[in-house]
Amino acid sequence: MVGKEELEAVTRVINSGVLSGFTGNVKGHLGGEEVQALEKEWCERFEVKHAVAVNSASSGLYCALAAIDIQPEDEVIVTPYSMTISATVPLLFGAVPVFADIERRYYCLNPRRVKEKITSKTKAIIVVDLFGLPYDADALNKIAAEQGIYIIEDAAQAIGATYKGRYAGTLGDIGVFSLNVHKHIQCGEGGIVVTNNNDLAERVRLMRNHAEAVIHDRFWRGENFNKRNANMVGMNLRMTELEAAVARVQLSKLDRILENVRNYAEQFDVSVRPDCKHSYYSIPTTKYRAKDNYREGYIKPIYKMPVFQSRGYTVRCPVCEEVERNIALVIPPPECFEV
Repeated sequence: MVGKEELEAVTRVINSGVLSGFTGNVKGHLGGEEVQALEKEWCERFEVKHAVAVNSASSGLYCALAAIDIQPEDEVIVTPYSMTISATVPLLFGAVPVFADIERRYYCLNPRRVKEKITSKTKAIIVVDLFGLPYDADALNKIAAEQGIYIIEDAAQAIGATYKGRYAGTLGDIGVFSLNVHKHIQCGEGGIVVTNNNDLAERVRLMRNHAEAVIHDRFWRGENFNKRNANMVGMNLRMTELEAAVARVQLSKLDRILENVRNYAEQFDVSVRPDCKHSYYSIPTTKYRAKDNYREGYIKPIYKMPVFQSRGYTVRCPVCEEVERNIALVIPPPECFEV
């Protein structure tokens, strides 16, 4: 919920007269005070080296693929059961999404099914911590390391969840969080990209804010830069100072929100992966348990959408289709977020 603290933060920014600290050159490359403060606080909260604020988690996934230098015809293994951008984002680069089936109990990508899909063209796996439960990091990270491919973790629904003591979003090479209006904490729209890799972090920052102009500025200043970044073409995927100020307040409320949501979820029988803490973005069940916050089903298997059917996709993921037919979701009620 948005309260007086957020209003005070927004008022502070408006009174400063600086609604965005970004410009498309080296001087304004990193954004304003609020954006940089949010990134620093995010790093501290989630024990990660780099955090890069963007205007949405969808943009964050786009930046992540750009950072690993995805190319046309590269293959990216994706889940059929998630918000659509988790599977469609490779198409924006001319890359090929390859669907692997999910786990029956936990709804995340099944490591065995992923391994079956890997080819010489596989560049990355986009894993999704669905409904707030982290993916099987030990198994999938091992597969990725053996094959020399990247793990991009979509943790949009899993802020504050953990896997063996490590935070969701920090389990792969790059992680992406969401701050849109439907998430545990929000600033209207927004996202955060995290990584412990210096080079990947720099490439995400370049993609967020007109990479070509920043590199050009550095060239004429005589500054050193990674030559493989010279051909990057970035976009305006920046977060405003207003959004960052709200997000900072919301981040300070996260622990109390998670406690409320987890207490609420205790009444349901939810399968949780061993050594994990769930964040319960939504509570998966097969029974009608709450009249006010119940919704039947989630998303249809993504490969059934026209965007993939028109491309000739004939893949079938039997477990995903079974889950989709039987699942129901309970949404934590508004009072969980009133802190």
